[in-house]
Amino acid sequence: MLQRLRTSIVYRSAFIVLSISLLVGSFFAVFTYYWTSHVEQERANSRMGELLSTVESTTSIACYLADMNLASEVSRGLLKNEDVESIRIFSGSGILAHMSKHVGAKEVKSGNTIVIPDKAAPTMRDVFSPFNAKEKVCQIELEPNLLFIRQQVDDKARFIGYLLMLQALLMACAVVYIVLTTITRPIKTISDQLHGLTPEAGVKLALPTGNEKDEIGQLVRDVNHIVGKFVHILDEERQLRIKHEIGEKKFQTIFNNAETGIFLLKTSGEVISYNHAFLRLLAIDENTSADRVNTALTNALEGQELRLHLMIDKATTQDQVLSEDFSIEVGQPPQRKWLHVVMSPVEEGVLQGLLNDITDRKSGEEEANQLAVTDHLTGTFNRLGFDKEITRLKHEMQRGNVTGFFLLLIDLDKFKEVNDRYGHDIGDQVLCHFTQIVSRVLRKSDFIARLGGDEFILLLQDLQQLDKAKEIAQKIIDQTSAPLLLNNAIQVQIGASIGATYVAHAGFDKNEIIREADEAMYAVKKSGKNNFRMHQS
Repeated sequence: MLQRLRTSIVYRSAFIVLSISLLVGSFFAVFTYYWTSHVEQERANSRMGELLSTVESTTSIACYLADMNLASEVSRGLLKNEDVESIRIFSGSGILAHMSKHVGAKEVKSGNTIVIPDKAAPTMRDVFSPFNAKEKVCQIELEPNLLFIRQQVDDKARFIGYLLMLQALLMACAVVYIVLTTITRPIKTISDQLHGLTPEAGVKLALPTGNEKDEIGQLVRDVNHIVGKFVHILDEERQLRIKHEIGEKKFQTIFNNAETGIFLLKTSGEVISYNHAFLRLLAIDENTSADRVNTALTNALEGQELRLHLMIDKATTQDQVLSEDFSIEVGQPPQRKWLHVVMSPVEEGVLQGLLNDITDRKSGEEEANQLAVTDHLTGTFNRLGFDKEITRLKHEMQRGNVTGFFLLLIDLDKFKEVNDRYGHDIGDQVLCHFTQIVSRVLRKSDFIARLGGDEFILLLQDLQQLDKAKEIAQKIIDQTSAPLLLNNAIQVQIGASIGATYVAHAGFDKNEIIREADEAMYAVKKSGKNNFRMHQS
């Protein structure tokens, strides 16, 4: 029963209505019982007074005449009333009459009935002379019959209480019936239907008969409307899931077969997901342990981790897509490769990355850049290459990486005569021969560029000793002035006039130091050529 009360709205609602109705009915029944008892008792007392009033005149005569027989007749007449227990008539000379129905019946037990005092106060009245209304002749005392009065009071009060309880019970049953038939039973019917409802199949609730226009009918219509929406959402979700599965299969195919390396990594740089192209671009075997693959990117970018982490931090904090080019060495033997890395945040603490091999493009760019700064005849740097190198050298001096350098400006002696006499082909061979001489003499850290024609410029980097600079210049002069046999038939001889200046501070002006070296070179030309001179500040 308790289980049904907990799980069934029908039983619970019926139990609650009946309990409240019985509780309220019991309260009013008890109240009515006591109230009726009180009213009946008051009525019994009033009746005692009425009886005395009825026999007052006869009693007056009996007392005036002191007629005990007449007084006894009056007493017997009063005792015929069931609610009278005893009667006493007494005058100043003694008792005229004393009669009682039950001798010694002075106590009445209460049992389960209303409690009335064991000895009720008798009703007494003074009796006056029939001839003189102010002359008192006797007294009459009337004692009520407690047992009879109690029985009458109990019967009436109990009857009214029972009627009230019956009325409350009938009302409760009526309310329960109405609640069951109009509310709980339709709700239970709806609940049972909902319990077995399969909305994905489009099944809806049946509208209860008689509730088409009330709140329950509206509830069923609303539920059916929700079911319809739910079915529609399920259909859309099913279609989206199918599309998602198709798209996921396509993406998985692209992911696995893409030439681009695709990966996910944490902000710490740890790779947590990757495709085959990622392993291939980093030259990692597919059987490599997961721990090694997780750190593969940072290992491949060893020495460049700071750039990688700066890129990750910026992409994460600014929520934007960033890209960088990295040069790495992979494989055995190590091969230099350029990778274009793209980073974009996808969720908290996770980024998506793309790897593309741009080695060919970078090689092409390097070749194009090299061609742009290279003299096509001699293979040395040209004027553009010199401008870039002198700018780089200035930045290095500003950072303190280079303390000073010598700039040597070289002009070939007698080159014009050779070029005019034997033609440009022989002239070009002479220039290439001179370039080879200079390349052999210079250190690996030094720089050579052809500014145009037969004019060359040298940068002896990170060199402070003038003697060392002179030694290098003298070797160039000596080897350049030696006779040169070309095409096994033509012998030529040229020379080299070299002007130099020393740069010791980072705030130098490029045009100014070239002018200084140029002045020193022309001083050599004027003094006999084929020599070296240092610019004097």
